[in-house]
Amino acid sequence: MQVLARWLGALLLFVTAAAAAQGEGFIRLNPAQPTATEDRVEVREFFSYACPHCFTFKPRLEAWLKQTSEPVTFVRTPVVFHETWRPLAQAYYAAETLDVLDKIHQSLFEAIHVKQRRFRSADDLIAFFAEQGVPRERAAATFASFRVDMLMRQGAQALRSYRIQSTPTVVVNGKYVVTPNTAGGQERMIEVIDRLVRREAAAWK
Repeated sequence: MQVLARWLGALLLFVTAAAAAQGEGFIRLNPAQPTATEDRVEVREFFSYACPHCFTFKPRLEAWLKQTSEPVTFVRTPVVFHETWRPLAQAYYAAETLDVLDKIHQSLFEAIHVKQRRFRSADDLIAFFAEQGVPRERAAATFASFRVDMLMRQGAQALRSYRIQSTPTVVVNGKYVVTPNTAGGQERMIEVIDRLVRREAAAWK
């Protein structure tokens, strides 16, 4: 009974602390994760092409990135919560590797959420790349490449390290996790991200 009481007490303390952090619109990541640069604020988006909320959040985040005056490094990490999402994550890394994100990123979101297309395999997505003007052979070779496999493994590790539970999620400077739930909606997410980026940038000035 005493063990149960201690466990419930610890759980209550955790929930109370989380609720307090959520009052500010974010949860503090502990331990914080390293970032690639020391003189720019990293804004890392965890997303999936399969996620309809990521599709509606995308233009909001991109509009903010265009207007912010703070030094920001933007990183995307596609997540795999289900095996059906794996080829979509491969598609992102393949497009990045081939330097064709400008052709693929928005088009793939629209194909899924506007045109209601279903991509069930890497072959389906390779065919989609070909539709966008990427030679099928190059796309197929890139999907199967060591680099894409390595990036998939790194993405899976990031999912664990950042303890990502839902999408879209944005992590500011490896420290602050912002989601629609913590912030109270997508519009509020942008406000919270902006405030945290300004806070982190100010620490270097």
